[in-house]
Amino acid sequence: MKKTFVLTFLSCIYFSGFSQTTRLEDLCQVFYLPDGKDTTTFIVFGTKEDLKNKKPLFFFRQGSRPEPLIEIYKGKYYPRFPFQIKPYKNDYHFVMVQKLGTRLIADSTYLAKFEQGMKIGDTTFLNRKYMINNNLDKATYQCNQVINYLIKQPWIDTKKVVFCGGSEGFTVGANLVSNFNKSITHTILFSGHAGRRFEYEIFRNRQAVRDGKISAEEAQKQIDQLYQGWEDVCKYPKSVDKSFGDTYYAWHSFSTKNSDNLLKINTPLYIAYGTEDNEITIGLDYLPLEFIEKGKKNLTLKAHINHDHQFFELKKDVSGKVIDRIYRGDEVAKEWMDWLKQ
Repeated sequence: MKKTFVLTFLSCIYFSGFSQTTRLEDLCQVFYLPDGKDTTTFIVFGTKEDLKNKKPLFFFRQGSRPEPLIEIYKGKYYPRFPFQIKPYKNDYHFVMVQKLGTRLIADSTYLAKFEQGMKIGDTTFLNRKYMINNNLDKATYQCNQVINYLIKQPWIDTKKVVFCGGSEGFTVGANLVSNFNKSITHTILFSGHAGRRFEYEIFRNRQAVRDGKISAEEAQKQIDQLYQGWEDVCKYPKSVDKSFGDTYYAWHSFSTKNSDNLLKINTPLYIAYGTEDNEITIGLDYLPLEFIEKGKKNLTLKAHINHDHQFFELKKDVSGKVIDRIYRGDEVAKEWMDWLKQ
């Protein structure tokens, strides 16, 4: 089966979104929870004084890449969050969890190498610890562990507990909210697949034919190989030694059919996506049909016209060629933050 790296596709772009400071403790508080031989590390944005203020919880789960949570640039600390959270800092305690095998903090030099490595499929940044723990079971466990700890703290208002996840975090959230954590009152998911993660590998071959990159015959050959590969993944679903790009465990677990879990959620659910995020659009466009059939009224689905996976608005010329990309992530996030006020 062909080698492939799904990491670039499933990642979400990050921007500094809270504040910047020369002291880490002025940006966030770092917490550690025991997890067998490992430790679950998470951060709560704000100072120690902020933890004296009782506020609802806003828990954010990253996309698929081994991203650090904080960036150091010119001696200052910046949060790597996908939208501006500073306007909402008085409304919520914002939380992120560190993936095992990744850096909590990284400087801009490391991140430049990281971005380049992800583009060319360099495995330098995929260490053994990350690969072993990069699966839906571990991701769900970590999020559940942190949320269960936080809701017991006097500074968390449990009347509103929000889970927000994008891309891979979409799958984590669908699994967590539907099957594990009943304390979550609101769920926001974006840029995720309604079906299986593995389906993208098939889609990209068909898309390559439409783009004139390969022949239909070559695409079918590769798709047939993918069927055979999936059969092997299903034969060894928790293997961390067998892999192509990601481990079999990652492929199998993150290829849970999301729509099955989404339909189990009974609390308010907001899903956002860009219509230029082609493979994702297909499944999410059809998702309301399933909710309507089941008589469920808790879904708010927002399609952002001409936006891509990372909520860049694509400007095209008359021939359809992209001539500009404008980041709209803050505007998109404002809509779901307004939804939370309803």
